[in-house]
Amino acid sequence: MAWYGVRSVYLFGCKSDGTTIFEERVVCFEAAGSAEALEKGQRESLAYAKENGVEVFAERESYEQDGAALVEGCEVWSVLFEAKMTLEEFYQDRYRRFEYRPE
Repeated sequence: MAWYGVRSVYLFGCKSDGTTIFEERVVCFEAAGSAEALEKGQRESLAYAKENGVEVFAERESYEQDGAALVEGCEVWSVLFEAKMTLEEFYQDRYRRFEYRPE
């Protein structure tokens, strides 16, 4: 089986000035294919959101990893953002605005 990184985006909180904080987080999973990896990623992200009292965006992305085996459920990327936007606006601006579409 291959290893996949699955990215989820969270509405992490709001600052006192109204600026919204977002988290982009990638967790790795061993899976037979991308569908299984996304399913594992969904379960993990929903649990993470519940555990931290945050909102998770419904869409996830996966990427098949190259190289040596990883540890199941290991967080491999996390970054926080802030903006005066809703979760939907942030996601569209960050991930759809400059999305590459081959000709």
